[in-house]
Amino acid sequence: MASGPWRLAGAPDVQARLRAELGDVLGGRDPGWADVRSLRYTRAVVDEALRLYPPAWVITRSAAADDVIGGYAIPAGAMVLVSPYVTHHDPALWPDPEGFDPQRFDPEGGGADGRPRYAYFPFGGGPHLCIGAGFAMMEATIVLATVAQKLRLDLEPGRPVAIEPLVTLRPKPGIWMTVQPRG
Repeated sequence: MASGPWRLAGAPDVQARLRAELGDVLGGRDPGWADVRSLRYTRAVVDEALRLYPPAWVITRSAAADDVIGGYAIPAGAMVLVSPYVTHHDPALWPDPEGFDPQRFDPEGGGADGRPRYAYFPFGGGPHLCIGAGFAMMEATIVLATVAQKLRLDLEPGRPVAIEPLVTLRPKPGIWMTVQPRG
């Protein structure tokens, strides 16, 4: 879901920090895969967008054996639903869970410390982790760096965005934005 530009448009402080990193790391040139490691804050912006709007908002699994989870008996073969969306919005795991705060994922800013392993799992986890997760994160970081460096995206006034939870989360009726080149 194209949630980065949508939430980024309403966060001028995040935009300023993102542009500063892009200027420092890229100096106006196009980003490439070798730049991804250096684009830490850019990656944090992508991570925060995926925390708020994970591509798969609910994941199904089948219990391999009898188990007990949270005091509930789960028989072998039972279908279990896990929701990255619900977990990513849990205030016990994420202060101000509805806020857009990439700092949560910035290793230099103290982000990502002390959370449980599966507090953040936009692409699933364990043996069923999406095979394309690494590529998707690299691609999203490069695309965000390219777009943010060259264009200014503003949310079109009077066009509210709602989330439609189908197989993936989608913006309904879409995300209307104005685009201006950066000077």
